[in-house]
Parts: sequence; C-alpha cells; structure tokens
Amino acid sequence: MRKLFVKNAELLAAQFRSMNGLSLIEPISVKTLLRKLQITAMYRPLSEHSYGISCKSTSGKMFMLINSNSTRGRQHFTIAHELYHLYYEKSPEPHFCLEDLTGVEKDANLFASALLMPEVGILPMVSADELKVHKVELSTILRLEQYFSVSRNTLLVRLKDVELISEEQLEKMKKIPVKDSAREYGYDLSLYEPGNAGLVIGDFGEKARILFETGKISEGHYQELLKMITNGNE
Repeated sequence: MRKLFVKNAELLAAQFRSMNGLSLIEPISVKTLLRKLQITAMYRPLSEHSYGISCKSTSGKMFMLINSNSTRGRQHFTIAHELYHLYYEKSPEPHFCLEDLTGVEKDANLFASALLMPEVGILPMVSADELKVHKVELSTILRLEQYFSVSRNTLLVRLKDVELISEEQLEKMKKIPVKDSAREYGYDLSLYEPGNAGLVIGDFGEKARILFETGKISEGHYQELLKMITNGNE
C-alpha cells in the first residue's frame, strides 16, 4: 500500500469500523474488538521502547504480543497500530513495533490514530471558541484522552494532524505533567499506568483443553498452559 496521508487514514479507519459493525464516532473497546476479530493477544513485559508485535499464520490465524510495561493508553494505540499490519500490510512479517518509525510504521500510526480518535468523534467535544482559534484547552484534552482511552502524546499528535492545535501548542502541552494534571481535574489515573501483565485474550484455554482431551499434550503441559492464563487474570 502506498504511503498514507491523514485523510486517507481517516477513510480507511472509517471503512474498518463500518466493516466490523462499529460506530463511526464512539470510542472502541480494543479488548472486545480483539475477541470479535478472533485475534489471540498476550500482554507480557517487553523492553522500554518495544511496544508490541503481531503476526499472521498461513491459515489466517492472527496473534499479538503487547508490552504490559507500557501505559494502558499506549497499549490501546499499539493494538490499533498492529491491526493495520494484520489487515492492510501486503506481506506482514513479525517485527517489533518500536519508538523510531519509518515507512509502513508511520502509516500504521496514522491508521491507529484515526481508528481510535475519528475526527467526527473529536469535533463535537471541542467548543466553538476552541475550533475558531485552533487552540484546545487542557480541560478538553483531558476529557478527550479519557473518552478515547489514549495517551496524552497520542492525542496531541492526532489533534495537530486534524489541525485543531499548532505545533507550538503541542510542544507546550507535552511539558505539562500528565498524571498531575489528570489528578488535579479529578480523573482516574489508571489510563496513564502500566497494566494487564499476563493477560491472555482469545480461545487459548479452549484450544489447550481440546489438545489435552485428544491426547496431544500431557496433563502437566495442559496445567502449565492454564497457569499462563490464570496468572494473568489474578
């Protein structure tokens, strides 16, 4: 696929939402979406600048590994980013999503931003005065990042891409401590913290049970596989 631009990404993301029975304006529950798409996902600790990895088997089965050391907001973005690789990259190969981006990684980021934060969903939440001067207040930024469940940086980049803030305001807002500002406005802080360590999404347990019942794995191996899941859901 050729290089994406913001408007192309917006159209592609809207098409993806429509194809999967999702509202064109409301937030997405990424965990529910993973289950709906039958994508097996595991949350595991990775290195600081490795956000996630995805791969697709020759039979079409899809898998994601997400960094549980990332904040929950960043994890949501990683999942949306990896969906681009799985559904729109011509020949996706397993690779880690890293901090430094080039080529197709930038396209995946544009798609993820548009998927999680559609422009038609953002605009009704921004006041007429803010739209007029292309300057969004901190209170609105907090409301938007909480509503769409994304990180501060992800939201700011998106607002700049759709021309609701300038580069100057983006840099100014990036300097404001995220947790402190959320606390001052009375918001829950879990979005800005790591989480989901060990969580497994998908039919992993069901498949393990079938393998055990058909004699393809031992009871010990089956118990080990179950332990991987139950440890992540404690």
